[in-house]
Amino acid sequence: MNIETVLAETVDAIQSLKATHPLRIGIDGASASGKTTFANRLVEPLRKLGRHVIRASIDGFHNPPEIRYRQGQYSPTGYVEDSFDKTAVIDSILRPLGPGGNRSYRESLFDFVSNRKTQAKPQQAPADSILIFEGVMLFCDQLVHHFDYRIFVESNFETIINRALKRDSDRLGGESATLEKYNSRYIPGQKEYFQRHSPQKQANLVIDNNDYRQPRITFRRPIKQP
Repeated sequence: MNIETVLAETVDAIQSLKATHPLRIGIDGASASGKTTFANRLVEPLRKLGRHVIRASIDGFHNPPEIRYRQGQYSPTGYVEDSFDKTAVIDSILRPLGPGGNRSYRESLFDFVSNRKTQAKPQQAPADSILIFEGVMLFCDQLVHHFDYRIFVESNFETIINRALKRDSDRLGGESATLEKYNSRYIPGQKEYFQRHSPQKQANLVIDNNDYRQPRITFRRPIKQP
């Protein structure tokens, strides 16, 4: 497969979904698995089909650092349990866009880079909107059932480390600090998340993304329509 083939199949699957509310597409995967790039590439094909697309991320719902690191800066369990305000994710965007929701949503609340609240204002979504929402640990028990279609992007941890060194070294303080963060917190935290929640088993579509240019769909769950 190539990326265009995978994107086309994914767009067709999303377009086939029927709902009386905006579609909520969740894209889960470890940090540096390529899920953000894949989510971004879905936007334009869907817009070309005439759909209003909302692009948001769990990165806009981080907890402040005093909560994120209350179990320790390198705690894997703290990464799983304390990184994000999941109640705010549900109340601010997933529930308003779901069944019976008023479609008034906020796409973010907290900027973890500046450690400040964002200035995102409430917006009103058209009824036929598609939310593309990506992030780590989305298919946990608290969030998973708020998505109408679930995509899991997987890459092996060696690939993730190599990508993280290129992407995150400047932000995290160099290669050594990046390796420490990933090897002490992020990767053990992801393993703990996998063990607790089995996100691949929750997915409608699983994509092997070890090669950005040649991703492969490794699992498809038939879509059950109401």
